[in-house]
Amino acid sequence: MTMFENVTRALTRQLNPRGDLTPLDSLIDFKRFHPFCLVLRKRKSTLFWGARYLRTDYTFLDVLEPGNSPSNPTDSGNFAFKNMLDAKVEGQVDVPRTVKVTGAAGLSRNSTLEVQTLSVAPKALETLHQERKLSAEHPFLKEMRDRGENLYVVMEVVETVQEVTLERAGKAEGVFSLPFFAPLGLQGSINHKEAVTIPKGCILAFRVRQLIVKGENEWEIPHIYNDNMQTFLPAVIQASDVGEMHEDFKTLKAEIQRETQEVEKLSPVGQSSLLTALCKLLGKKKELQDLELTLEGALDKGHEVTLEALPKDVLISKEVMDAILYFIGALTELSEAQQKLLVKSMEKKILPVELKLVESTLEQNFLHDKEDVFPLQSNLLASLGEEELILTEALVGLSGLEVQRSGPQYTWDPDTLPHLCALYAGLSFLQLLTKAS
Repeated sequence: MTMFENVTRALTRQLNPRGDLTPLDSLIDFKRFHPFCLVLRKRKSTLFWGARYLRTDYTFLDVLEPGNSPSNPTDSGNFAFKNMLDAKVEGQVDVPRTVKVTGAAGLSRNSTLEVQTLSVAPKALETLHQERKLSAEHPFLKEMRDRGENLYVVMEVVETVQEVTLERAGKAEGVFSLPFFAPLGLQGSINHKEAVTIPKGCILAFRVRQLIVKGENEWEIPHIYNDNMQTFLPAVIQASDVGEMHEDFKTLKAEIQRETQEVEKLSPVGQSSLLTALCKLLGKKKELQDLELTLEGALDKGHEVTLEALPKDVLISKEVMDAILYFIGALTELSEAQQKLLVKSMEKKILPVELKLVESTLEQNFLHDKEDVFPLQSNLLASLGEEELILTEALVGLSGLEVQRSGPQYTWDPDTLPHLCALYAGLSFLQLLTKAS
């Protein structure tokens, strides 16, 4: 995970903990998430580790008939990178529309990340609704209707007030030092110095509302919507299959079990081949994300979906591919270092132990909203040797779960919940595939 992603996620937790404010995870796309921009929700998103949205090349105003337009914020700026790592920020409310986030772990000593919120005024939206109808023949709308997509309009954003440079150096995620990782062959991917310059006017987080199309050219953007609502009625939704809102650990476990049951429909040969292919991609986050986008694009366009890694006689149904995408989405939430640690864990055959550790932790603390230290069941890690124990500590630690051998005990931080949910799903998926191998 890049430093930019970590900053936006930490900021979102401060401004809107467990709310509907979504952190932006791509620097290059920030201009496509201004107010009135149209976005798509990713296939197989889940609210357990955050609904994810895809940019489009259009704003809501682009698909309306010509007429008067409300002002639309514009900005420009360049990003300057060194190597990026983790950042945590601490926030304090300064004035109602401005929040200052001052120096903490992950920020350079003298830097202040100052942000403000911009939102579409209700009166402006009401006037727009009265004066401008949809352009029914717009090619983008026709394509989205044919594909059965749901469209969302960015209604509120959090943007930087001034340019700021954030930097970090030292231990990986502030928890593990280089010597621990050297024996595992991960030396180059963990311990280094990183910084990013974020320009004035850069979108860091956003809030959306769903666009509802009525008939040919009528529209509304309701204040309240749910995942059963469709942008284009009565089209059958083929994409944006979103998981349930997380109520408790049982809901997460049931969601993962439903998806694993679909993957189990693959033959043992298919599962084994899939695992082999994934092992080649784990640790190469960009390539894993490219695979995810390719598969999503093929499904969205109704094309036949195949995986080169699978034998030609292994058929994949849409439901199975949706489940595979669900788990690939979880794996892409993990850092490249964690992905490499998962491969090492499979080699050491310790996935069941790691899965049980994460499952036990989530089961006990899913709804616990305060940071605290808890005793760890000694038998959970009793079967691990020294190297396997270091590997496990690193894997969960990079998701924010700090295990201390003295006790033994662990530190629970509620901010780590989405990361641990993604890790739990990834471990469940890989454990399923290793059984077939």
